[in-house]
Amino acid sequence: DEDLPEGLAADVRVVIAGLRDEIAAHLEDRRGERLRDGLSIAIIGPPNAGKSSLLNLLARREAAIVSETAGTTRDVIEVHLDLGGWPVVLADTAGLRDSGDAIEQEGVRRARARAVAADLRVLVLDASGDWRPEMQAIMRSTEGWNPERDIAVANKADLVAIDDPLVVALSTRDGTGLPRLLARLEQAASAAMEEGAGAPPLTRARHREALLDCQASLARALHAPEVALAAEDLRLALRAIGRITGTVRLDELLDVIFRDFCIGK
Repeated sequence: DEDLPEGLAADVRVVIAGLRDEIAAHLEDRRGERLRDGLSIAIIGPPNAGKSSLLNLLARREAAIVSETAGTTRDVIEVHLDLGGWPVVLADTAGLRDSGDAIEQEGVRRARARAVAADLRVLVLDASGDWRPEMQAIMRSTEGWNPERDIAVANKADLVAIDDPLVVALSTRDGTGLPRLLARLEQAASAAMEEGAGAPPLTRARHREALLDCQASLARALHAPEVALAAEDLRLALRAIGRITGTVRLDELLDVIFRDFCIGK
């Protein structure tokens, strides 16, 4: 019923905007999702490079079909692993190449999409051929490729010598280079999991939903045309936070009782 002190509304908007941005940054932290669902690792590369063989080697079972016929893998094949104590979802994808086959084209599209969405990428190449130009081409064309974290693997190290410190020399046939690859994967997984360490990760879907509701209420409060409307939006934001902290107000409890039960009717 009274006018607000001069400058108070502007000061409150600054605080609201800061809180909204802090919540947005917390929502972007994917550590909780990774802990709950597993770190996503995509195995990519050209056909017949040994991607499916690598999946089977890491999974220690025949999870994917291995064949000398190019284009055998059409869809994404997933395996859940424990990698250095971290939960991991390892995905074998279709070989990256141009094809006139509609089904294989869809497989390649899914492979590229999985590579973009993955937390880590492992590029497998056939070291018995001219693999270096192919490696550079795929790295350039793969959105999100991070040379400091993603791993390039030259397969068939049992047949040819591979002298490149930036590439893991591996043989999926006899396991040569597997310890080094596992060490690189564990190091990259730890780095991905520890991103944004400090704030507690969001490991529950209902907590994320509550923060999204709070963020939306704060955004409405910033642009509310009336002080009373802004105050209501702030109350809703506080209520959303209360769903995480466990704070329950008596009037809210009564609202639930009278809404869900036929009391007084």
